[in-house]
Amino acid sequence: MVSFTFMTGRFDRAGAALLALVYLAACLLFPPVAVLEQLLYFGIAVTLAAVGQTVLPVAAAQRLLPLARDEGHAISALRVKVGLSLLVVAFSEKLLNPELGDTFLRAYPYFNGVGTLFGWTWFSDRLFGDIAGIVVATIGILLLTGVLTRVVILAMWVPFNLTVPLLPPIDLLGHLPIFGIMSLLLLYGASVAPRSVLR
Repeated sequence: MVSFTFMTGRFDRAGAALLALVYLAACLLFPPVAVLEQLLYFGIAVTLAAVGQTVLPVAAAQRLLPLARDEGHAISALRVKVGLSLLVVAFSEKLLNPELGDTFLRAYPYFNGVGTLFGWTWFSDRLFGDIAGIVVATIGILLLTGVLTRVVILAMWVPFNLTVPLLPPIDLLGHLPIFGIMSLLLLYGASVAPRSVLR
């Protein structure tokens, strides 16, 4: 239902409100780290609630008008939430949980093509996972701070697009929202200074 409202633009603000409620409900049902990993979805909900296309009743529109006038802040809030989400994922799924990466690379060994391509036997799966974690954490920090946002997004396109043909279908579906957010941030950049978003 939420995806239908977003794809069609009909009742997208209602879809955003529902997505926000689902995310808040998840806070009660799942471990905090698992919820923080998906913080980008709450960012999507907040952004579309502020700048959605749905025509609202006059009373509701008057309340949301200040938000709609400043879509830059809404986009920046999304950027901050995506940065936090990536930072949590970098540590929870890679740097602090290397066994998870090892398991993934055993199932999909072609992801670590660097060692095979160049014949570097020292470039182990563990090292690949650590480097991936450092890269994701760096991207998260840069998005959080709003430094060179468009450059960061362009740099993200390379690994994300290279791995698309290699991803299992379920993982590919999970990455689609990130592709959408990347396109939006490439268009808007940092929008506003991060301090004003965090106030």
